[in-house]
Amino acid sequence: MLMVYPEFPKTYWGMQCFLPLIGKKALMPPLGLITIANLTPPEYEIRVLDLNCEPFTKSELEWADVVCFSAMLPQKPSLFQVAQRCREAGKLVVFGGPYPTACAEECAPYCDVLVLNEGELTWRSFLNDLQRGAYRAIYASDEKADILQTPVPRFDLLKLDDYAIIPIQFSRGCPFQCEFCDIIIMFGRRPRTKTPTQLLGELEALFEAGYRGMIFIVDDNFIGNKRAVKKLLVELARWNAAHGHPFLYGTEASVNLAQDNELLALMVGADFIWVFLGIETPSIASLKETRKFQNLKGSLEEHVTSIQNAGLLVFGGFIIGFDNDGEDIFDRQIEFIRRAAIPNAMIGPLVALPGTPLYARMKQAGRLLQDTDRDNDRTIASGYTNILTLIPEVRLLAGQCKILETIYAPKEYFKRACDALSLLPHPRSLVRRVARVLWLGKVGVGFLLKGAHKGKTFRWSLGPLTALRDMFSQFPPEYKKASLDFTWKVIKRCPDQIPFILPFILMGFHYYLFTFEHVVPELSSSLKRLAEERNDQDSGLTPVPAALSQ
Repeated sequence: MLMVYPEFPKTYWGMQCFLPLIGKKALMPPLGLITIANLTPPEYEIRVLDLNCEPFTKSELEWADVVCFSAMLPQKPSLFQVAQRCREAGKLVVFGGPYPTACAEECAPYCDVLVLNEGELTWRSFLNDLQRGAYRAIYASDEKADILQTPVPRFDLLKLDDYAIIPIQFSRGCPFQCEFCDIIIMFGRRPRTKTPTQLLGELEALFEAGYRGMIFIVDDNFIGNKRAVKKLLVELARWNAAHGHPFLYGTEASVNLAQDNELLALMVGADFIWVFLGIETPSIASLKETRKFQNLKGSLEEHVTSIQNAGLLVFGGFIIGFDNDGEDIFDRQIEFIRRAAIPNAMIGPLVALPGTPLYARMKQAGRLLQDTDRDNDRTIASGYTNILTLIPEVRLLAGQCKILETIYAPKEYFKRACDALSLLPHPRSLVRRVARVLWLGKVGVGFLLKGAHKGKTFRWSLGPLTALRDMFSQFPPEYKKASLDFTWKVIKRCPDQIPFILPFILMGFHYYLFTFEHVVPELSSSLKRLAEERNDQDSGLTPVPAALSQ
């Protein structure tokens, strides 16, 4: 059984522009597939093939009897292309994961079997039928899985050195009701959690495998069940201390994290260093429209600052194109991101995902766009939407272009990064400051330089200097100068945060290249085509984005 993870296109999330600089092939491995692998009886011989790390060779195809794919929406092109190749070779092709679950009808022509919803419920049913030689075309379940029965993922099937971050999962589901979100559709509004023992067992497996570095707890809302999370964090802090603090942690959470000081303290005490928040928009009317009521309790900017002051870096997701967005929304997004000191900000137009309340509302209103209606040179990462927004399309794209050009200009990005680091708490004593720098340097930066230096140990050698020199030589002059200025400002303003310098430089390099070499040209191409179609030079292109004017 060959378990295949299709290739991702370049995205802001993917970090593809800097991974080669540190000797990594992909950001994260396919957690779903390696979990399913441990739900599979031992008589099956399993291989995991991540197409983000290596090609699908003829020998791999010939070896397999069954080829199983798990995919998200951005992986759609790779999924269909590779699946077609497998079917032409006479292999049994099985689809599962978020995208096939949400879009089963669209996926059905490209596979023999759809194993949908949560694998704990449907995967074994398929395997039982497969052993009898009489499998069905679709396996689905309306129930929610008991994740207390979810096994430790098969990390042994991975080449851990290929990845910059390793994901694990503690809970599924979210208590909120955001109109655009498909998580509550897939996993429900009652968060289900593993036990602390389960999660620590997964960390133990990674520790024994020799992994050290960043762990991403990929729950869509880590704090959905606060009581369970607090119990976990107490145990996690003990485990970290007993194992010499081998990992740093990041996760996704809702903004109401800012209102729970105990929870914030527990997260920081358990070695969490960042959190991704779904901020979406500074527009109160748009937040009400999309039913993101948890973001309406107090000041969003003050909530972000509270989380930063507690000790967590804040990354954020933002959306444009809500019905209640005014003409000023693009400037308002820029100003919010700037004032809140959010270095990593994901910006995109509103998308109606299948199965969501937003999808139903847009369909009823006749505002869903078909594939044939969309601009083919626009991708998931740049200007993609499947709805007819009230903001004219040309203004939406020009506005997105303006936001991205602004926030990922090197000076802007590094100013926010420096401000964010300054907002973190700083140990009072010199001893604690030095201890923090050494720990962050060892766990947070050491593994980056180790990868950049081809995995060789660099203690007492020139390895780190060689790696840094090679990285720095690849930066464009504008970015190189801004990164040096950033480095000097951090050293002066908050020297205890020095280990964060390199990660921010690397992330910023990806944002810079991806924005100005991929996203802005795509958006500009779309804008030019729209202007030509309308033969109207004043159709919302004022002010003209810099990339377009060039």
